[in-house]
Amino acid sequence: MNVEEQTLLVLLVAFVGGVALGRFWASARATDQADRRRKTSSIHYILGLDFLASRQIDRAVAELTIAARKDTEAIEIYLILGNLLREKGQLERAIQIHQSILHRPGLSGEERAHALLCLGMDFKRAGFRNRAMDTFQEVVALDPENAYALSNLIKIHESEHDWERALQTQEKLFQVSGELDTTLKAFLYDQIGQAAAQAEEGLSAVRAFEDAIRTEPHIAAPYLHYGDMLESQGRLDEAEAKWLALASDNPRMAYLVFDRLRRVREKLGRGEAMTELFKNVIDADDNDWRAHLALARDEKERGETDNAFSLLMDAVRTNPHALAVHLEVWRSLVSMNELPARVQTYLDEVAQSAFFLDPYICMKCNYRANGILWRCPHCQEWNTFVEERLETVDR
Repeated sequence: MNVEEQTLLVLLVAFVGGVALGRFWASARATDQADRRRKTSSIHYILGLDFLASRQIDRAVAELTIAARKDTEAIEIYLILGNLLREKGQLERAIQIHQSILHRPGLSGEERAHALLCLGMDFKRAGFRNRAMDTFQEVVALDPENAYALSNLIKIHESEHDWERALQTQEKLFQVSGELDTTLKAFLYDQIGQAAAQAEEGLSAVRAFEDAIRTEPHIAAPYLHYGDMLESQGRLDEAEAKWLALASDNPRMAYLVFDRLRRVREKLGRGEAMTELFKNVIDADDNDWRAHLALARDEKERGETDNAFSLLMDAVRTNPHALAVHLEVWRSLVSMNELPARVQTYLDEVAQSAFFLDPYICMKCNYRANGILWRCPHCQEWNTFVEERLETVDR
């Protein structure tokens, strides 16, 4: 269950819990046979909620199913039962239940909005994005301040790569909730900038990239993509300046511009300036193993093999779990003819193995990737990847 669904489930539990409590007290005071039947059904209802609270989904579904059969007019039971069936992957049943609620006469606006919200979640989980979008828009038409529907609309627009509408919807969500997700906003601006750059709409791209940087200055993506666009336009000095701004303002992400800066500086005839950058990054963070690695490569090219090997050993000590470091060590040893030719065979084999050369992990869903990703392909969240590093063993 993702964050939106967990929040929705909590909301519905609170909603139906209040209704359940009112019905329970009403049945306690009643003396006629109809009220006694409702009191009996509420036992299964409350048991279902209890099982739900303890995450015993199957038992919660069983009790709520009995409660629904005994009290067919209780809309709130069907709402939460449908949500639990969606949680279990029984999407067809969940859709049928939530659609059946919408066919009932005399629904209040609140009840209809709840049912539509649940149905939209069903469609979204089933992959029916257009139907989900239409359903969430119905919810917003009924309840313009429904933050859950707006949040889901943002995710659907992202899935459709409709970044402009996602940004517009996020602005509506901000007006409703008063809370602004600046990280999401910055990435949406960045995506708009990339799309504009690809369409050769330079002014629009510049405006979007600058909005992204202004919204969240510590996110690296807009700096990178802004510089990429400038480089493609032949504006090499400006691209260099944009990437240097990232390295200066956010040294932890400086490694992302190493290759870009090297490429541009070689075109500008000042490739030797990279050494100073690597040293500055190391001065800012002596644990930056990528800067050690890059500087070691420069030292090796200049014939300073001892210095290069020392830097590589620093990188190994800093992050012994990154295969990229070990590969560079082996390459250095082979180039110095320190070991027989079979080492090269081993090196080639390791390079093609299913290891992560530069391991990253999503903090939201634990998806692993070979390098940083701005948006997780699994959970679709933004800016959640961190370097995966194990603790070193004290010697």
